[in-house]
Amino acid sequence: MLDLMPALRDDSLSVPRVAPNLDAPAALNYTGGTTGMPKGCVHTQRDMIYTAATTCSVANDIGPNEIALNYMSLFWIAGENAGMIFPIFTGSTVVLLARWDPVGAMAAIERYGATRASMVVDNAVEIMDHPQVGQYSLRSLKAIRVSSFVKKLNPSYRERWHRLTGSVMSEAAWGMTETHTCDTFTTGQQEGNLDLMGQPVFVGLPVPGTIIKICDFETGRTLPIGQEGEIVAHSPSLLKAYWNKPEATAESLRGGWFYTGDIGVFDERGCLHFLGRRKEMLKVKGMSVFPSEIEALLGQHPDVLGSGVIGQVDPDKGEIPIAFVHTREGSTLTEAALTAWCRDNMASYKLPQIRFVAELPMTATGKVKKHELQALLTPQRG
Repeated sequence: MLDLMPALRDDSLSVPRVAPNLDAPAALNYTGGTTGMPKGCVHTQRDMIYTAATTCSVANDIGPNEIALNYMSLFWIAGENAGMIFPIFTGSTVVLLARWDPVGAMAAIERYGATRASMVVDNAVEIMDHPQVGQYSLRSLKAIRVSSFVKKLNPSYRERWHRLTGSVMSEAAWGMTETHTCDTFTTGQQEGNLDLMGQPVFVGLPVPGTIIKICDFETGRTLPIGQEGEIVAHSPSLLKAYWNKPEATAESLRGGWFYTGDIGVFDERGCLHFLGRRKEMLKVKGMSVFPSEIEALLGQHPDVLGSGVIGQVDPDKGEIPIAFVHTREGSTLTEAALTAWCRDNMASYKLPQIRFVAELPMTATGKVKKHELQALLTPQRG
C-alpha cells in the first residue's frame, strides 16, 4: 500500500498501464437512506461521461471559463458530479469547501469570483438571512442551481436571491443515486416563474438520451399526461446493480427500466413534477396527500427553518399528516399559531398536526430521515 501524496512525488515509481474499460465498475455510490438503510449503486465511468455530457450541454452556465463553488461532499453523488466530474469534463475551475459554512461560502464567492454554485435551498436561505451578508459581494454569480429537500424553491426566495446577487435561482434536476442524478433539466423555464406555478417540485424535461414515463404502481400501465403515478426511467447511466443485493436489483431494474418508487406527474407541456416517495404518500379520507407539498407550504412561513412530514394511522381519516417543525432561534411562534396559519394556507384535509422539535434528524446530504421521525410518534389519547 502506498500513501498517495508521496507516491505522486516519487519519479522512480513505475506505474502499470491499464487498458481503459468504460464499462468496468468505477464508483460505488450509496443512496441517502432517508427511508431505510443505504444501498450501494454500482456505476461505471461511462455513466459519469454520459451525465457530464448531457448536463453540461443543457445547462448554459457550465463551461471552461466558469468558476464553480462546491461544498457538497464528494462521497454524495451530487457532490461528485458538481465538484469533480463536471469540472474535469469541461475544464472549468472549482472551489472546494470542506463543509458548508455560510460565511465561508460568501467569502469564497467574493475572493475567487465564483460564477456559479450548487446548493440546497436551505443554504441559499441561510445566506440571505445571515447578518453578515452585506459585507460580501456576491455579484460575480451568474447562476445558482438548488435542490429542494427540506425547504422548497418558491418565488419569494428567487426574488430575494436575484436582488442580492443578480442571478436566477433554478431547481437543479430530478435524479437519484441509482440513475446517477441529473436526469432532467429546468433551463429556460424560469421566466415569469413558469416553473414554480405547479405542484412541487418542478424538475423540467428529460435530458437527451433519457426516457421517463409515469406508470400505474400496480399494473405498470403507462399513464396519460396529468395522472400521478410511478416515475420509471430508462437512461444510459442507470446503476448496473445494487452492491451485493440481487433481490433489490431484480425488483427495481426490469427490462432496462428503473422503477423508482417516486411519485410524479407530467404537465401539459411535458415537464415532470416530483411529488415524493410512494412510501411517504398519505391517504387522508381517501385523498392523496404528499408530505413534500405540506413541507413546501410550511417552508414559506418566516419562522420555519425546516420540517418533516410523516403519516400516522387515524381511525376516522385513515391517516393524518404529522409535521415535525424546526423554528428559527428566538421565534415566539406557537404550535397553535402555526396550525392557524396552515388552516389559512392549505386545504383542510392536508392540515397537519404540528409538533415542534429542537432539531430534525438529517442525513449527511441534507435530507430529513423520515424513518427516525417515526420513532418520535407517541400514541395519542383521544
